[in-house]
Amino acid sequence: MIDALESTVPLLHALDTTPQDAQWHAEGHVAAHCALVVGHAHALADEAGLTGHDRAALLLAAALHDVGKALTTREEADDAGVLRIRSPRHARRGRDYLAYRLLDSGLPPGLILTVLQLVAEHHSLHRALDGDLNRGVPALARRVSLPLLVLLARADARGRTVLSGDATRGEDTAELLELAARDLGVWDGADPSAAFRHDLHTLLPDASPELLALATGRGLADWEAGVIHTPHEAVARVQDAARRGFPRLTVLCGPSGSGKSTLAHADGDAHVVSLDALRARLGRDHTDQTVNGQVMQAAREAVRVGLRGRAHVIWDATSLRRDQRSQVLRLGEDYGALTRIHVAWTPPAQFTARNTARSSPVPGAVLTAQLDALEFPEAGEAHEIWLHTPHTDPFTL
Repeated sequence: MIDALESTVPLLHALDTTPQDAQWHAEGHVAAHCALVVGHAHALADEAGLTGHDRAALLLAAALHDVGKALTTREEADDAGVLRIRSPRHARRGRDYLAYRLLDSGLPPGLILTVLQLVAEHHSLHRALDGDLNRGVPALARRVSLPLLVLLARADARGRTVLSGDATRGEDTAELLELAARDLGVWDGADPSAAFRHDLHTLLPDASPELLALATGRGLADWEAGVIHTPHEAVARVQDAARRGFPRLTVLCGPSGSGKSTLAHADGDAHVVSLDALRARLGRDHTDQTVNGQVMQAAREAVRVGLRGRAHVIWDATSLRRDQRSQVLRLGEDYGALTRIHVAWTPPAQFTARNTARSSPVPGAVLTAQLDALEFPEAGEAHEIWLHTPHTDPFTL
């Protein structure tokens, strides 16, 4: 299964020439480390009795967890002036690189999503244990399966040869996370926010699904940030929206040709703000980048008008980077909107073919650059994140 990924994940070929710091990875280059991690993942999966989806996700994540190092590895001087090999943010960068490319493998989207979550979070265990465990560990459990993450962390620790420092640190961290998760009741894979959501349903018995989504999205974000402490406080913060109504803001995300405009017009009553349409109106055509300043000014004002009218506003643009999405989503927050990111999660082979068939196709180099620039949406960027593949109904991240 892993060998079959080489055609859809070409970066795998670069791992055997991607170095690692010998102090922490004396086993050698990234490919050598990943091969050891896969072997340990097999053994751990056998011990845990993993089958089906969970076994496949663990093994794929073990093979792919450090693919981002091929993009981020560099030499940096440490505090003592000694040159070290480091790969900052390689976990998230690897997730972003894989997010669309894995769709061409034909693997089920649900399995791919689990793998992406494991790759993104495989360096997050210690962060969940720092500070308030009661918030940090459940927050991590909402983003990734903790049992699978702990197994991956153990395989990762066993797949390295450490010349100095605590050789068991990775396994110790995994053990501490498991103990904390079991103690907090968020270990078994059930929705760690289920009790919070249940209380909101009880406190808002006649609420529409969208009001519940607003209360839940705001409430969980505020609870994780330490702003509120109970579901009652979350309900109090949406009382004005319940009385007066509230707008919705959907930010579409996906490369050119991935189907965003189709999603944009699925709601015939929505107030669609299309950057391409504004470029065509204000410039030579929809590809004219010289009028981007005017386009953004007009687009932001159009969003404000729609939000003031409590409409459903849809931002139709690629929105591949987090900073691009956040600029628009902040407008939604300012107007008390229910915010959503809707990802057109289409296999590259499909959107490339669709783009080629257009009368004015986007150059292939631009499509490649879009995939390279992608920062896949994460829970917490908006109240809801929807993923839409060509053959599935939308499902939430």
